[in-house]
Amino acid sequence: MFGVNRKVDVFNQQSSYFYYQHKKRKAKYRFRLLLVLALLATGLATLAIAYAEQTTAHGNEHLFAPQLVLDDGHRQSLIAYPVNTSASVEVNGLIAYVEINQTFVNVENATLNGKYQFPLPSEAAVNYLNVRIGDREIVGEIMEKKAAKATFDKAKRQGKKASLVRQQRANLFTNNIANIDPLAEISVTLRFVMPVTYQQGRFSIALPVAMTERYQPLNFQQLGFHQSPAELDSEFFPAMPMAKQSSLQVNVELNAGVAVENIRSASHQIKVENSDKPNSQYGANYHYKVSLKKGEVPVASGFELSWQLSPAEAPSIASYSEQVGDDFYTIFTFFPAENRTDEVLPRDVVFIIDTSGSMQGPSMSQAKASLRHALSLLSHQDSFNIIAFNNDSKQLFHATHMRSDESLARANQFINQLYADGGTEMLQPLNQALLMPSRKIQSEDVIKQIVFITDGAVANEFELMQLLQRSDSNFRLFTVGIGSAPNSYFMKKAAQFGRGSSIFIQSANEMGTKMADLMTKISQPSLADINLSFDQQIQQTIEVFPKKLPDLYLGEPIQVAVKSSLPLASAQVTGKTATVPFYQQLIIESEKQAKAVSKLWAKRKIDDLLDGLVTGEDAEQVKSEVLNTSLAHQILSPYTSFIAVEKSPDMGQLLANNRLKQLKETLAVAMPKTALCWQQQLILGLLLLAISCLFANRTFAKRSINR
Repeated sequence: MFGVNRKVDVFNQQSSYFYYQHKKRKAKYRFRLLLVLALLATGLATLAIAYAEQTTAHGNEHLFAPQLVLDDGHRQSLIAYPVNTSASVEVNGLIAYVEINQTFVNVENATLNGKYQFPLPSEAAVNYLNVRIGDREIVGEIMEKKAAKATFDKAKRQGKKASLVRQQRANLFTNNIANIDPLAEISVTLRFVMPVTYQQGRFSIALPVAMTERYQPLNFQQLGFHQSPAELDSEFFPAMPMAKQSSLQVNVELNAGVAVENIRSASHQIKVENSDKPNSQYGANYHYKVSLKKGEVPVASGFELSWQLSPAEAPSIASYSEQVGDDFYTIFTFFPAENRTDEVLPRDVVFIIDTSGSMQGPSMSQAKASLRHALSLLSHQDSFNIIAFNNDSKQLFHATHMRSDESLARANQFINQLYADGGTEMLQPLNQALLMPSRKIQSEDVIKQIVFITDGAVANEFELMQLLQRSDSNFRLFTVGIGSAPNSYFMKKAAQFGRGSSIFIQSANEMGTKMADLMTKISQPSLADINLSFDQQIQQTIEVFPKKLPDLYLGEPIQVAVKSSLPLASAQVTGKTATVPFYQQLIIESEKQAKAVSKLWAKRKIDDLLDGLVTGEDAEQVKSEVLNTSLAHQILSPYTSFIAVEKSPDMGQLLANNRLKQLKETLAVAMPKTALCWQQQLILGLLLLAISCLFANRTFAKRSINR
């Protein structure tokens, strides 16, 4: 009886209604969880893009464009807004006239103040400021720095619209804007004049637009070591996360006056047209229009444009004049003939390479490639060493070694291990290079040469210039500016006080040519002890700047600015090379008239006076002369500022000021303590949403289990 087989029906729970409902609730829970995670991921990605947008083009977090920071008088925004730049350039011969237009918007529904930092060429004589805020337009004037600041602060308190443009360094400026209307667009126009650069057979102009954050060495801020008296109140704005990248437009009218060729840009893709026949070959009117190929591009580097004259048009002398009152102003450029010698001088070269954090990305790759290429161009009679630095420095050898296969192999191994990180402590490696011993086998007549490869992103330029100027060593310093936004002011001044010259490499395509030109240049004798005299027997007064002319190397011109009581007719150039004395008589054509030559002369005079601070001239005397020159010629200087204030107050703004207390309460909502920062508000909102959704889902899950 126990062996009887019986069929038993087992209940299948997967066909149960309750099982189906439970499964459905779990699916909804997973869907909601995924939705919350997706929202969080979107918010975080948006924030990451805003933080990284300004650095993606070059992979360098220290490189940034002009950026607007807003504040309500109590706190400032935690993100910055774009300052879009358009540049219009007119090149006439060897003078460039530039108009920079900077536009931005107060994105908030409240009257706020704004500030931003921007670069300009260190040679620029800035002579015009115009500010348009909404429908209000104000024109600036040059004023002594403290007086300009007091005028700006007073206008700010009175609710007037005002702008204060100050020079922080020779190539770095700030603009403070007061009482920007809600949602108003601001347009700032600056005009300046600058000389065209000539080197190695090419003419060029460079407009810095992007900036590299400047490193401030240890104790520099706290103790104020070796700061220039002209820079004691300098202010640097740190790079900030951007809501959107700033943009750039450039248009150049190139009036060379003679036939030119090979117009190109190392920084951007450009479009070149003849002014009368677009897209044709360069015509006989020698007038060319140059613009960016894409019209408008994100700010990722400065703009550079260069061109060559046709061989038949190569000048030996060029001059441009302007008469102001009873005075005559002349910009005079002399192009010595290139006398290459077969005898190559032996070189004892110390290469310094910057491996600090600001060199991240392509800058480091270009610097290492430039160094390798320079080493490959050394001859067997040359000796060399390498110093790499960031927070600290390290040397390849304890003293320079003669060039050999073994020393080059060790050098390349040393270079391969370099990477960009850390600070920019330049003083130690420069001092080490100046004191670097040479091998006894090297010629006793050899001149020590220092090739400094860097972006120059430091704030202690004055201290470094003093080190070079006071050195007892017999040396020459050649700077190689690397990257999209090098500190060109430091590069040029360091080379000046180091009695050398500077070059700039913006793209890998030009690295080989420029480094080869540099190594050739330093193997040829320079023209030293140059003296330039102008028919002084008939001139009652004459002022020439710079007062002391630098040594000239292969492919470089002499350029001076002259103020005289009569038009210039002739000049005599004397000097000496390593072997023979040099003399040349020059005839000057004073018929070429050009505007703003007097402002270029004033800028050269101010630069020469400020150099006196490095050499130990009396600071108060320098300040007095700079102030007088700046105010007389209405150009910006370290001791003056551009101030623009609306002539009469905006009545709507005055009424708004009477309701300031109610507005502050509104701002507490519109601008919480994360002031003006939509990214932080977005993340906070998403986090709260995520927490509430997770809490609700957890409660929902518990209820479903209890059921």
